[in-house]
Amino acid sequence: MRDKLVSLDEAASIVRDGNKVAMSSGFTWSPMAMVRQLARRGVKDLHVICRGGSINVDFLVGTGQAAIVESCSLGFAPFARVCPNFDRYVKAGRVYAKDNT
Repeated sequence: MRDKLVSLDEAASIVRDGNKVAMSSGFTWSPMAMVRQLARRGVKDLHVICRGGSINVDFLVGTGQAAIVESCSLGFAPFARVCPNFDRYVKAGRVYAKDNT
């Protein structure tokens, strides 16, 4: 069986503008290395899907890469009730939020 592990650069190169990206939520097991690599690549208009979100989703929103965020909740619990970038971008109409509760 062939090895399916690839480098972070190779994994990030698969993601294209407008793709759907699903990721884990919260501060635990958050794929921050991949999120930062996507930011470096400048991928745009992502549709981010998560079961609750935190710093990972807020980072993609803050870099202007997320166009749609589909989640049941977002927050920095226990540190803050909301994700600051997400809150600001939704209010300004710069990101579309879909509730999937």
